[in-house]
Amino acid sequence: MIQRILTGFSALPGADQAYVVSRRDGLVAAVGKRGRAPDVEHATQLIQALDKLESKQSVGRGLEIWSEGDGLYLLTRINEDASIVISGKKGGRIARWRHAVECDVDMLNSLMR
Repeated sequence: MIQRILTGFSALPGADQAYVVSRRDGLVAAVGKRGRAPDVEHATQLIQALDKLESKQSVGRGLEIWSEGDGLYLLTRINEDASIVISGKKGGRIARWRHAVECDVDMLNSLMR
């Protein structure tokens, strides 16, 4: 079921890959273009950036981060351990990605238990 949800995310406009990363287990599931591995290292760096922001007194717990650089990344925490990452090309419709994640976050959480 996780693969089906990720397939829907990877089919969004401008998206190339969708994957779930766990702090405890690493890469949990991924869907994307054939022969292309998810950039788990970059996702881990984004998670660490969220954690650093959280440690600041004036900033609360980060639940989502967008990254635009070599590509476009949306990282959303779905629970304490796991985050979903959608990556793609510049010009991707990140607001649509975000809406799709919001619609399926409860289903993803129930599958991650």
